[in-house]
Amino acid sequence: MSEEIPPIPPVEPDVIIPIDPIDPIDPMIDTHVHVWDPAKIPRSWLTGMPSLNRRCSIEEYEAQATPLGIDQGIYVETAVDEPFLGAELDGVVALLDGHPMIKAAVVGGRPGRPGFGAWLRRIVEEPRVKGVRCVLHPETETAAALLEPEFIADLRGMGERGLHFELCIRPDQLSAAAELLAACPHTNFVLDHLGRPRTAQELDRDWLEGLKRISAFDSVDVKISALIECCEGSAWTAATFEPFMRAALDEFGPSRTIWGGNWPVCSINGSLARWVEATRTFLAAYPPRDRSEVLSGTASRVYRLS
Repeated sequence: MSEEIPPIPPVEPDVIIPIDPIDPIDPMIDTHVHVWDPAKIPRSWLTGMPSLNRRCSIEEYEAQATPLGIDQGIYVETAVDEPFLGAELDGVVALLDGHPMIKAAVVGGRPGRPGFGAWLRRIVEEPRVKGVRCVLHPETETAAALLEPEFIADLRGMGERGLHFELCIRPDQLSAAAELLAACPHTNFVLDHLGRPRTAQELDRDWLEGLKRISAFDSVDVKISALIECCEGSAWTAATFEPFMRAALDEFGPSRTIWGGNWPVCSINGSLARWVEATRTFLAAYPPRDRSEVLSGTASRVYRLS
């Protein structure tokens, strides 16, 4: 007689333990990326900044940026010495060809000076170049320089060619910048670094009034960037910059506000990681759609990314 085979116990269904969904990190487009190698292209302004007067490569940037949720970047000119503008442009094209993270570029130029028209004809041959910038915030640059007839004519020419101009100016130049915008109604602008307010101090009413005047023109968007560098030292928190960021969003709205890291200059009083954390902390109080606009949506429009 064969042994009795015990019954097979019923199979218990798998117990599915619910897992709380992880909030996704809002992806970021960094609209203010610098890379350079002083051994190849000189930048006189770096001689007074020893911590930055070294090779700052795209590989170093990507290693810091990618873990922070930055998945696209815009190269912005680095105030090279004027004879090397062409060399920087060649380097920009190589950067765009070799590094998919960098989607577009703003190159240097000297509007108002002889030869700028020829320079525009050269850069429009590269469709990934979306704009031109020259640094106008040094004390040697006056507010009146923004209203020189030659300067205005060249910026009008940029608009005719579909290029925007990035305003890198001081707070005391904001009023003149508003007159410049009125004189160039068919040219788009980006106000870099919020107009460089003194973020170590209380919100300056003159700066705020200048920001309001600028925001009245639909042709300009504002870039939240470089607030670290406008501070005094590294003892800052997200709350330090909150009044300035809020002023930008109040005046321009999320659909006209973009974010920039300003790497590697942001390392002077902090780091890219600290700046991203401060930005995300501030934006946490805003609805998801507004956060998305500031961190990526508006940048896609301004820099015409596919």
